[in-house]
Amino acid sequence: SSGINAEYGGDMKDRYLRALADGENVRNRAKKELEDSKVFSIQSFAKDLLPVSDVLEKALESVGEEDRQGNATLANLHEGVSLTYSQLHQVFKRHNLVKIEPMGEVFDPIYHEAMFQIPDPSKTPGTVCNVVQSGYILQSRSIRPAKVGVVKET
Repeated sequence: SSGINAEYGGDMKDRYLRALADGENVRNRAKKELEDSKVFSIQSFAKDLLPVSDVLEKALESVGEEDRQGNATLANLHEGVSLTYSQLHQVFKRHNLVKIEPMGEVFDPIYHEAMFQIPDPSKTPGTVCNVVQSGYILQSRSIRPAKVGVVKET
């Protein structure tokens, strides 16, 4: 009878330990899923803001230094757009939304979208030689690949 009780007690202890481990696994999985959902819940909103950043960047690029020097109103407008762009990118940085600067990097289909190829014997084939549109990474996940030109093998 004591052998049966010891075997039964050992079986119950084993079941108890397995139940504890299962509970811990469920808690850990739920915690990870909650963290992931918090991180990526802003992904859609962040993607919607990227064209705003693009427009501000194009506006800044379209007004040259000499245009601003001769026109105080244009200079003030340019400064306001520049401050808005800077503020937007500070918010991006605070939420771990990072702009991809791929010029000269080896082409990576996760972070880059090839738009065209250019033969250039002075550059390494397969590297980015032109950036058409910046890409962005949110928490190490690509949410918009950079649109790029790539050096073609000659």
